Amino acid sequence: MTEEPVDDLEDDEDYPPPPLERVRDRAWVLSCVVARAFAETFDDRAEAATLQSRILTWIHDVGFDDEFEYEEREMVEADLGSLDQQTVVNGTWRSESLAVLAWALGRYEVPAHDELADPSGVAHSVGFLAENARDEASDLELRSEEEIAARGAVLLGLHWRVRDFTIRPEAMDFAEFARDSWFGGFPLEGIALADGDLSIDGVPIADAPQESFDRCQSIAVERHQAVNWLQGCNPVFSEVDTST
Repeated sequence: MTEEPVDDLEDDEDYPPPPLERVRDRAWVLSCVVARAFAETFDDRAEAATLQSRILTWIHDVGFDDEFEYEEREMVEADLGSLDQQTVVNGTWRSESLAVLAWALGRYEVPAHDELADPSGVAHSVGFLAENARDEASDLELRSEEEIAARGAVLLGLHWRVRDFTIRPEAMDFAEFARDSWFGGFPLEGIALADGDLSIDGVPIADAPQESFDRCQSIAVERHQAVNWLQGCNPVFSEVDTST
């Protein structure tokens, strides 16, 4: 997952947060996107073809076609072996966005900021490929706007830190920033620090290997995008702003 540098937040139009049904359907869409992306990587082409067939049948049977964006639907339906590498990579990273939506639906605990979500686990937590998916989803409850906003502040803070480090690659007192940030304080409960700064794999961000930093940055982008969508930043998921 990559992002373009953006230095300033813009005052975009406000939209109402998506209702429970849209969050559920978007979680199903992202589950399909993630699974299709991983299918492209299978060595066993028969297994990949079976999975894609199950995905397409499930979409038809459950009926949430309207939630797909054009590019998502094209990607899910594309012939096996036809997806370019960047599309596959972006698709697999959607599991981190999915983790936030599954959390909002009360079905999954979002891993630490430097830990990957389990693609299969998070997809199945929201009923992916379940024959009775709508029945299983009948007792879903969406977390309150206040709880989502609180998580949004944390995810913004985490994304800000890794984004800022790409501009100013130096240590900082992240705990102090969390108390007095320009967008308001946010709690660091459950967020690992090292020498007062954000920790990545047990070491300060300034000492983290590039591969670990890149992973953490991609996680931050995807989770920030999902929580911003939940807060009504843009009804079109792919167009949600993740400026920091």
